[in-house]
Amino acid sequence: MAEMIETYKGYVNPWECDEMGHMNIQFYMGKTSDAAFHQQSFMGLGYEHQRSERTTYVALEHHIRFHKELFASDLVAVRSGVFSISEKTMRIYQEVRNALTDALSATLVVDVGHLDMNVRKLVPWTDFTRVQAEKTLIPRPSYSEPKSQADGSLDRDVSLVRAKTLGLHETNRSAVNRWECDNNEHMNSRFYLARFSECQGHMWAHAGLDRHAQKAKGLATATVEMRIAYFQELNAGQTLFVRTGLEAQGPRTLRYKHWMFNSETGEPAAAAEGTALLISRETRKAVELPEEIRAKLT
Repeated sequence: MAEMIETYKGYVNPWECDEMGHMNIQFYMGKTSDAAFHQQSFMGLGYEHQRSERTTYVALEHHIRFHKELFASDLVAVRSGVFSISEKTMRIYQEVRNALTDALSATLVVDVGHLDMNVRKLVPWTDFTRVQAEKTLIPRPSYSEPKSQADGSLDRDVSLVRAKTLGLHETNRSAVNRWECDNNEHMNSRFYLARFSECQGHMWAHAGLDRHAQKAKGLATATVEMRIAYFQELNAGQTLFVRTGLEAQGPRTLRYKHWMFNSETGEPAAAAEGTALLISRETRKAVELPEEIRAKLT
């Protein structure tokens, strides 16, 4: 009988929590990246296979829903499965839970591709990998379905020309460090999320509600759903920048987009769109946007 497998057990360190007091989104990606390596190993794509056969799988698109906050000292567990398999791609599933309470913290649906690490192109899955993947083939839980970020909704028409037309402003300019790259020889998905997380401060400052102003008002922000697409690998030593847009979509809901570019070539490297809320630091409940902020962003 097909069922999910255990792929990660860990802990929320205090340094993984941000000014909102909860585990930052990049560490959800970091922990599920570790989980993905265990899932690869189960499918016959582990370290020894990568050394000899030079194939692995890489993320093409992430859909993430954040269901419940995790805080410092919480224990974390991840279970993984597969939703569907095609010739060269697969849709995998990762479920992040509080290991003590079993409360659901996040769900990640990831489209992955079977990468030949020598030619950097997708190739068909091996028979063994398909058989192993089918052992974890499960139906999609309703609570992992898109809520505000539907499948196919992410804007993939990403270019500097459009970024200028849409009025996206720069929110990050950085470089890829060697320690940010994984065994797949490119920047790990965690650090795409790290860059997008770092964009948030500049994004909110541009909107007129910087982090200091939020804290003074007893407010914080929380992303509840994201979709990320990866267009181009980034390697150690390469430089990048991000352009960002933010708009209000209701009294409490905002939608943002981050477009990441290779700064030497100007080519798009990744795009993310997220749904965010302004929350009370005291109650952890969503609150309405200040009228002047909503008017500016509408």
